Formats: sequence, structure tokens, C-alpha cells
Amino acid sequence: MESIQSNAVWTAEKAVPTVKKRKWSFRLSLAFYPVGIFRIWRSKTRVWLKLAYTLLGFPVFVLTAGYLAIVFFAAFLPPLDRTVGPRTDRRIVNSEGNYAATFVKTGVETGGAYELVEVELEPYGGNDWHYHANFEESFTVVEGAVRIGQDGKEILLKKGASASAAKKELHYFKNANGEKSVLLVKITPAAGLEKTLRVGYGLINDGKLHNDMTENPWHMVLLLAYSESYLPAMPRWFQEPLIGALAKIAQWRGEDKALYQYFK
Repeated sequence: MESIQSNAVWTAEKAVPTVKKRKWSFRLSLAFYPVGIFRIWRSKTRVWLKLAYTLLGFPVFVLTAGYLAIVFFAAFLPPLDRTVGPRTDRRIVNSEGNYAATFVKTGVETGGAYELVEVELEPYGGNDWHYHANFEESFTVVEGAVRIGQDGKEILLKKGASASAAKKELHYFKNANGEKSVLLVKITPAAGLEKTLRVGYGLINDGKLHNDMTENPWHMVLLLAYSESYLPAMPRWFQEPLIGALAKIAQWRGEDKALYQYFK
């Protein structure tokens, strides 16, 4: 009798971790939607939970699968070309705002060490919060006054004053007054700032970029990727691979050919 009771206790003790293991296996399978669908509909889970998982999990699965497919496909494409052709025009003008950018030192001239651009800012003009993944940016006011935003804070720079934004640091710059201001921008190491400005100004002048959005969505992705500019609205781990991948796909599709006139 004691032997039977001992066997029963031993069996029960052995069954406890087995049940726990099955529960964890079931929960883990729910993270993989196709497997989860099969497992949950075979289980004794309540019907409303099965329906909720099926309906809510499907769009999540589609978006996740699409994201991974884009990044995976782009991994086999050539790198994004951030170079600029042998241009002789050092100064480009944005006709919409009637202001300009002058390339003081290009990446080619510095051997990739840095780029130096003098940017004219229209009254209260500038950009919004963003960051760059692989280069730091420094600002020196040549004329007027400029507001610099850095990780939620704002400083006012007047003529001769400087500030800098490290890699991955959120920042922006805006003209602080109703007259033109001039800002000297240096990025280290050299990246695609020149190409971004040439393409951006060119699209604006041709009426193909309005309210910070291009008519062709592929061109918007290329603009962001050329200067490795990212926005605070999305997590870094999500947007950096996605924008980089979409830009490489845009280049593979030949969407950049329409932009050659601006930088070749």
C-alpha cells in the first residue's frame, strides 16, 4: 500500500513540471502566428480569446513579416551611393524660400574627414527634431541668431557662438529672428549632406517637394538615407534598418535616376 502511494506521489511530482513545460511551450508558440493559430484552435481556450488572437494577431504578423522581408531582401543589394558628381557649382539656391547653401569643403576635398556647408536660413526657417546615426554635427553662427535644440533643451546662439550634436543625439536648428541668418554646419566624418541638400533644393525648385514630403515616396526615403537622418517618432531599432533597406530598394528600382540632374 505504501509502495502504491509513493508511486502516486512520485508520478504527481513528475507531472507538475511537465504541465508547466507544456504551458510555456504553448505560450511561446503564440509568438509565431502561423504556429500559434494551429495551437490555439486545437486547445481548450475560450472561443472569444481564439477569435481575438486570430483577428488582432494577423495584421501584426503581416507587418512583421513584411518588415523582415524588406530588410532581408535589401541585405543582398548594393550599398547606397552617397557620392556626388564633379560639380562646379558651389552654391545652390532654394527658390521657394529664396535662401542658399554654399559647399565650403566637400567630402571629396577632405578625403572623407568632414563636410563643411554654409547654410542660409530664411526668417524663422530651419528643420525639426531629428538625429544622425553615424556622424556628429557642429554649428557656428556666421550671421544673425539661431536656436539649437538638443535632447529636449534649446539654446540660443548668436554670431560667433557654436554648438554640436553627437551621433544619435536629437537636435534641430531654426532661425531665431525675422531676418536671414547664416549657419556654418560641419559634419564629421563626411556623409551624404551635400547630396541631400542638392537633391532637396532641386526637388523644391521643381515643385516636387511640399511640406517636407516629396511627390514620389521613394525620393523621400532616399533623402533621409543619404544624410542618415531619422525622426523621433519611431524606435531606432525599427526605423534605421527600414529606411536604409527601402533606400537601397529605391536605388535598385532606379528611382534615383530622376534625381541625377541635381547631383551628377
